[in-house]
Amino acid sequence: MNSMKRPLTPSLSPSEGDRVAGGRVRGRFMVPMRGWKTVGTAMNVIQSLLVGLFFVCLFNCVNANDRSLLIRSLAKGALSGIKEAKQEVIRDAAAWERFRKQHSISEQSAERIPPVDFSKEMIVAATMGTKRTGGYTIEIVRVEPTEKSLKIFVKRTSPPPGALTIQALTAPFHFVAVPKSDLKPEFVEAK
Repeated sequence: MNSMKRPLTPSLSPSEGDRVAGGRVRGRFMVPMRGWKTVGTAMNVIQSLLVGLFFVCLFNCVNANDRSLLIRSLAKGALSGIKEAKQEVIRDAAAWERFRKQHSISEQSAERIPPVDFSKEMIVAATMGTKRTGGYTIEIVRVEPTEKSLKIFVKRTSPPPGALTIQALTAPFHFVAVPKSDLKPEFVEAK
């Protein structure tokens, strides 16, 4: 059959393609065969996957040593009604209600804090007390159980000297919920 009289449709089977040296068939959907490059590419892909798997395992091993409890942030801000620096663990609803009344500046601020199930969780509260300007923050960054205590890592930041800050009284605070524990709380300064 003359190749000029063939219809102009793509070849779907290799048998309709052109024969080339070595008896191979080159059709429209065939990839040129370059065995030595394919093996090299496959080895590079395998090596990349193994290196990636190594780093994933390494990351998981590092995190396996992290015994931190899951922290659920309840409220964080710069305007608390509590005027002195405090760090407390609140284990029941009555104590939380008393603390919340001290904290609340208005009725609206009291409603924004999510509910806590004290049968499963407890609240860790940290307040910085009254500050003369803005730029101060406090944050509970990690809660970690040890054999003897519950280490609570608190990070305090202050504005750098000469920083432009709001000239108003502030009282930074942070409240979090963590799984209930009977361990004695130990507040630690976080860097």
